Amino acid sequence: MTSDYKNIGKICFVSCWTDLVQESVEMWRTYTGGVNGVRIGLPRNLFSTGLNEKEIFKLSRQIGDKCDVSISPPYQPDLIPITYTKDDYLINLSVVKKDNEVCKKCGKVTANFNLDTRYLGRFKRNYWSGQSEWRYRLIAIPLEYYRNNQSGKYLKGKPEEMVELMQSDLIKMTFNNDYIDFPFNENVFEEMEILLSPLNAEEDNDVVKSIVKKYTNLTDFEFKSSELKIRK
Repeated sequence: MTSDYKNIGKICFVSCWTDLVQESVEMWRTYTGGVNGVRIGLPRNLFSTGLNEKEIFKLSRQIGDKCDVSISPPYQPDLIPITYTKDDYLINLSVVKKDNEVCKKCGKVTANFNLDTRYLGRFKRNYWSGQSEWRYRLIAIPLEYYRNNQSGKYLKGKPEEMVELMQSDLIKMTFNNDYIDFPFNENVFEEMEILLSPLNAEEDNDVVKSIVKKYTNLTDFEFKSSELKIRK
């Protein structure tokens, strides 16, 4: 949530991880629903594809066109640590920047409207601090918003009215998908760690092993067993 733009957090796509090495009973219960599951560990360079800036921009355009969104700089997921806080200001940041400019020559008034997305998805309340969370973050805005702008929809009225229209349109817009499938560095599989849930049955572990065999090139992979004992 934001203080001036409602739930504009919908444009902030994240993949959430933790840097905790030790197992957590709370996380096993929360993120597996208290049944079977796995914990996957990967290197931090998950999205380091080795592309240069132009190639990354081209890739982001291709993905954006497919998902009908415009991906914002740096055009690929960036890894950020979550800051835990009690400060309501940081939890509900202001993101809208508005101002009117008057042309010195003709006196025409133009309205400027910008979103400051730098801090979206960076803060959580401190009672989540036990998660020690990191996020891969991607900002993406529906292309419909840019198509409206290009068609002149936001130039047909008074500047302040057009700014309000731009703001309300973006709040109402939806996405074709609730995720963005971004390519990653498949070499990270060679350093992948899979920890099997203490609540897994033997057949669950067999399913995990078959998935790894089917979708990776790993032939001699070690699965780790949980050190915890948890009642179902």
